Amino acid sequence: MTCLLRLLSLVPPCTLAPVLLVSLLSLALGIGLLGASAWLIASAALEPPLYTLAIGITCVRACGLGRAVFRYLERFLSHRAAFSGLTRIRLTLFDRAAALLPLAAGPARQGAFLYDLLTGADALRDFFVRALLPPVAVGSATGLLAAPLARLLGTSGLLLPLLFALRLCLPLVAEKNGEQQRRAHGSAYRSLLLDMTEGRAELAAADSRPACARLTSSARALLASDCRAACRAADADARAAIMDAVLLLLLLALLAPHVSAGDISGVTLAVLLLVLQALLSAWSTLPDAMRQLRQSLAAARRLLPDAAEPTAEQPTGSRPAVPAVQTARSAVLLRAAHLSFSYPGRAPVFSDLSFTLRRGEHTAIVGASGAGKTTLALLLLGVWPPAHGTIALGGTPYPALPPAAITRAIAALPQGSVLFCHSIRENFRRYRPHASATDIRAALRTACLEDVVRALPGGIDAPLGPDACHLSGGQRCRLLTALALAGDEPVLLLDEPTAGLDAATAARLLDALFAHAKATGRTLLVITHARAILPRFAQVLSLSP
Repeated sequence: MTCLLRLLSLVPPCTLAPVLLVSLLSLALGIGLLGASAWLIASAALEPPLYTLAIGITCVRACGLGRAVFRYLERFLSHRAAFSGLTRIRLTLFDRAAALLPLAAGPARQGAFLYDLLTGADALRDFFVRALLPPVAVGSATGLLAAPLARLLGTSGLLLPLLFALRLCLPLVAEKNGEQQRRAHGSAYRSLLLDMTEGRAELAAADSRPACARLTSSARALLASDCRAACRAADADARAAIMDAVLLLLLLALLAPHVSAGDISGVTLAVLLLVLQALLSAWSTLPDAMRQLRQSLAAARRLLPDAAEPTAEQPTGSRPAVPAVQTARSAVLLRAAHLSFSYPGRAPVFSDLSFTLRRGEHTAIVGASGAGKTTLALLLLGVWPPAHGTIALGGTPYPALPPAAITRAIAALPQGSVLFCHSIRENFRRYRPHASATDIRAALRTACLEDVVRALPGGIDAPLGPDACHLSGGQRCRLLTALALAGDEPVLLLDEPTAGLDAATAARLLDALFAHAKATGRTLLVITHARAILPRFAQVLSLSP
């Protein structure tokens, strides 16, 4: 029920109510069209006055035109409601992905998350059109028709709503294991695909046939799982159709004696039978709707947060409101106590690591490759939680902080961060949407990139190529540094800012960084291999593998 309420909250009630009303009217006019046609044909055999037939013909035409109009309105309003909710769904999923990725569990868990994200997004999008409207409209029509049947047949008239409830429940409880198997096969396939994508260069140089065979086997298992699910759904639909036919014959048998008794006329019986047949035809949409509902609820449990759904999106260009972390009045910016971390199935990267980052006391993180320098940076950025120990920002532990509070306190773009291909200006627009032209120029000047920008054919708007491949390694590192600089976060975390630079340029960059930190009151936290620069830092954290 909680998941259903979360899904319904994605679209305001004032948007849903007209859609439900129009859907019900469209179905009612469709049933009315068959009922009016049955009355007209049955009455014509009795040779009534012509004006009576004219009324019947008018009713048939009105129902036909009305059904067409309301069907169009139903499509228009339902898709508008779906796309209205789609914006909130996308924002919610993007926030969810940003909070979880990259995953410390590696490609296996990332494959499961990718499967949930892709299939779950479609399930959430289709909830309003395919899962909500058919049961509500068909259920309302069933309830309206069950009332006159109950007056004629007594308790036997309850067969109609009872079978309707059964048709709703069966698809929800059936195929549960099949859904779990499809998710398991889909996750395994995407995990292998991610793994092969990351190692495509190595596979190209070696024999890729074993890996391709594994991927093909996983794809076939996924296809077989989908085929089994489709067969089970077809069998269930066939059994439901047989149940509907039996119900129609049973109701005919129960209504026929009332014609002989004079309770209803033959014309009324014909109308009731065609109306029942039209209603049962509408029931054929219920299995797909219930399967879609089950998938939407499962997606909501996996992807939508437990807290209240996000409200309307904020205006473009405005900063999100984030509770301020009280770091300005305290000398302690960040405190880590007894940190331990290990990747699944591997030895600990580091254990019982404690340190304090104070205002104005710049810190260097050093260590051999594999010692955990970048891993520590990801923990400080809140990307991954530590296995043991705590990290507190301004005295507040990370779990008690809103996710955006960490990014508002620590500026960082670690090595390996993606750079967009369009231009330097576009990278600032993506990573620093609130930075002004003055902020961008100042960041480029501090990162010693002004000469590089002037040398580019198009300057700051020159295309950089995929992942900034037109820049050298040192220029790429300096661009990441410039992007981190173009903000007002109190802590500036830089990952190997001098990598790929000659000694003179590296010294000039360090001088500019320390001058910037002194002028702005920011505190540097630098990952480096250059031990010659360590005397410039008040604190050095030495990690060993």
